Amino acid sequence: EHMEDNMSENKYLYGEIENTAFIKAIGNSTMKNSKTASDILDKLLNGEKKEIILDMSECKYMDSTFLGLIAKYAMEIKMKWNVNLNVLNPTKTVSEGLKQTGIEKFIDIIVSSDVDNVVTEEVKSNDFGSKLEKSKYILDMHKTLMNLNEENKETFKNVVDLMEKSIDSND
Repeated sequence: EHMEDNMSENKYLYGEIENTAFIKAIGNSTMKNSKTASDILDKLLNGEKKEIILDMSECKYMDSTFLGLIAKYAMEIKMKWNVNLNVLNPTKTVSEGLKQTGIEKFIDIIVSSDVDNVVTEEVKSNDFGSKLEKSKYILDMHKTLMNLNEENKETFKNVVDLMEKSIDSND
């Protein structure tokens, strides 16, 4: 039961002010809940150009799938709107992840104490339709990381190989 309490603390809040969209990650951002974040970002990218701020000030932990998500959308936002994804007040853990994977070169990190408290609402969690869909998603995020630089190729090669095997056996 205690685990369940813990899970409910992992969530995303969303808010907008004028032309800026805020997504706040709370608790752990992992493959378990990353589809929720992807859905928000997909929706944003299909709309009007906005400045997108990912508030990571209350993110305790993120896994490589979520790192891949940040990398993927950083690239998409850059390509579509020619602006950078902003990561706001990342915690130490988050900063280290962004540094180690080289993602920090592709985003703007903002450290600021005077962040307006945007009126945000919790975003309904969306999960994957199937195990296969989840595997393909995780694979996609890790491939994104591998494409950033040579070190990531080494680091995530095994995960990607495993994922590809499990997907092949599913098809």
